[in-house]
Amino acid sequence: MALEGSLRDFDLFSLFNMIKTQGKSGTLVLSRSQEFVKIFFDQGEIVGCDSNQVPMEERVGAMLVRLGRLSRDELMATIQRQRQTLKRMGTLLLESGKVAPQDLQDALFNQAMAIIYRTFRWVEGDYRFDSILPLDLDRENFPAIPVDTVLMEAARIMDEWPEVQRRLPDSKVVLARTRAGEELELDIEQDLSGLLEKGGRVRAQGSGLSHEQETALTYFSEPASIQDVLQVSRYDELDTCKLVADLLEMGLLETTTGPVRVRHPARWTQPREREAAPPKGPSRLFWPAVCILLAGPLIAYVPRTRSSFNQGLACLQPVKVQPAVPDPGTAGRQAWALRLASPADGGAAMAKALGLAPRLGEAVPDFTTRPDPLPR
Repeated sequence: MALEGSLRDFDLFSLFNMIKTQGKSGTLVLSRSQEFVKIFFDQGEIVGCDSNQVPMEERVGAMLVRLGRLSRDELMATIQRQRQTLKRMGTLLLESGKVAPQDLQDALFNQAMAIIYRTFRWVEGDYRFDSILPLDLDRENFPAIPVDTVLMEAARIMDEWPEVQRRLPDSKVVLARTRAGEELELDIEQDLSGLLEKGGRVRAQGSGLSHEQETALTYFSEPASIQDVLQVSRYDELDTCKLVADLLEMGLLETTTGPVRVRHPARWTQPREREAAPPKGPSRLFWPAVCILLAGPLIAYVPRTRSSFNQGLACLQPVKVQPAVPDPGTAGRQAWALRLASPADGGAAMAKALGLAPRLGEAVPDFTTRPDPLPR
């Protein structure tokens, strides 16, 4: 029997604790408006996670690109192969040798935690737990995560998040580098040859930013919103928001009304295919033409004999009753019957009315005697 209810009545901390304590296995579905998150448990431990906002594997691919483990072209080629082979992206990346197993595990872990921690900030929503666990979970590259680890980190995030949120604009507001941010030379963007200047002396002046702050600033090479940056950041959501808040307070970022670059990972992977045009219905003249084609033969052709193979059309032909020429015996019986029916004129008037007169004329034999009886 499924366990379901509202997060207002039963919060996620209590729900995760119950699943851990009872060692349950199954799928926890958390839904809010048009968004839902699936968390997979096996004997009270988390063994997988996914969201309908951005598929897990696309998040991981974007993160590996940011970490420099993969180029965008390689990511596009990998997803193309995935669509052709239906293999997991992680399996294809490992087979190509471009990503180490540990890098893939770290990326899957970080992205799963980012999805889960965000659900702990939901004020409202619904939950449903079914004791059904998918068989195609990537257990090899996604080691089981203890629930206690998740709850401890979630508690820290819940404590620090209100202060971070106060320092930030809305997540959909577009941010861009200021003039100072554009002119700042970042250490991580310098080539190895550029680190040494004349006489082999190291550059005395750096950017003054930490490595994490420089990395966060590179996410705004073009105007983008915090929501878009979170999709590609190598850090978790709380740390990324902290870094963005620091850059805003340093005057290196500012809000702008300029165009925003959409950073959905799926746009990196495959150019958007042209949508197929909806099928057009038949022309207005189609059905009238069909009716004319069907009615034409019915009107123009009617078989002349009722023995036609088309009995349906043959029945429309009026029947012409043409008496067959009787043999002498039959003619005699007809004449005898007519004389009995109309003895006054010997049946001549009735024979004429029935169209038998020409055949009965003078050739009619003498019927003074009764003809041979009809065969029984």
